[in-house]
Amino acid sequence: MDGLSVSWLDRPGEDPPIVLLHGWGASAATFAGLLRLSRTRRRMLALDLPGFGESPLGQGGWTTASYASLVSRWLADRTRDGYSLLGHSYGGAIAMRLAAGAPGPDRVLFCAPSGIRPEAQAAPGIRVRTYRALRTLTRPLPDPVGARAQELLIQRFGSPDYRAAAPALRPTLVAAVGEDLSEIASEISIPALIIWGAQDQELPLRPHAERLRAIVSTSELVVLENSGHFPFADEAVRFAVIFDSFMAAEV
Repeated sequence: MDGLSVSWLDRPGEDPPIVLLHGWGASAATFAGLLRLSRTRRRMLALDLPGFGESPLGQGGWTTASYASLVSRWLADRTRDGYSLLGHSYGGAIAMRLAAGAPGPDRVLFCAPSGIRPEAQAAPGIRVRTYRALRTLTRPLPDPVGARAQELLIQRFGSPDYRAAAPALRPTLVAAVGEDLSEIASEISIPALIIWGAQDQELPLRPHAERLRAIVSTSELVVLENSGHFPFADEAVRFAVIFDSFMAAEV
């Protein structure tokens, strides 16, 4: 697509398909268990977003908006009868944009999505303040000393996701952390199911899930008590049953 190679998993079945969007640092392979356990007869497509899995990064500079645009164009060549959507974590933020747009999916399942920030933001901690101060001090240093100093600070103070990300993907992650899609989410009018793990430490159930439930008027929230940030892996069978039921419901 536009000179960019994209990879995806395709479980054959009936149209309209169900599209699965993975989270940050993951890939379509994250959904291998769900693709195996789901009893739906519908076709299932799990895309590797550029920069993840088998899809090369391409030109970089990706945002949730540009990823959503890519998914829309990718789907235009693969379905004529619409589609349903599941988005996990960062893929959930992309799913919000798709679900609020037109033409969009007929229903959306949000699995611990990012993109909804708590109304009250805590002040930066000492770790963040220290990193920002040291970053400011090292910026005037000439390369390669300056570049090396910046990378050492990232490895010392950065989050695991930030440290693991390719340098070209780090601006995408920074943008995602600061992005609030609450206004876009409030425009969603299709049936929406929210599944969240009660033990999620990355995006805690409170306040994230409860705020999203309040913002999306058409949504219902299901909490899986024994799950963390990956409910479709932590409680795979139960998740698959809920997934199948939602995707088979009349809308």
